[in-house]
Parts: sequence; C-alpha cells; structure tokens
Amino acid sequence: MLEILKFILSDFWVFCGFTIILNVSLYYIVNMIVRVWSKFMRHLNISKHGWPPLHLDGDGDFKQNI
Repeated sequence: MLEILKFILSDFWVFCGFTIILNVSLYYIVNMIVRVWSKFMRHLNISKHGWPPLHLDGDGDFKQNI
C-alpha cells in the first residue's frame, strides 16, 4: 500500500492520471448503483400499481380529454 502511494505521489502527471482514472471509475460505479436502484424502485411501483396509470394510454402517452 505504501509503495503504491509513493508511486502515485512520485510525479505530477502520474498523480493527475491516477486522479482522472479514480474519478471516472467512481462515477461509473455510482452511476450504475443509482440506475439499478431506480429500476428496482420502478419495478416495485409498477408491480404495486400496475401499468398504465389511469391518466396514460398503453404506450405511456397522456390520454386526450374528449
């Protein structure tokens, strides 16, 4: 662990590259977690209330009031 830290702090450009790689990888990990959670909550909502809601037609468009 200490050797990795020494390598990262050895040069400015190595530090910049490591920071970019770390930030991009964390972004994709957090983004994946949020998307999975969102889809799971959507699944629970549709399972409980059904599809489509009363104010939408079968493909999700708003019904026209005629």
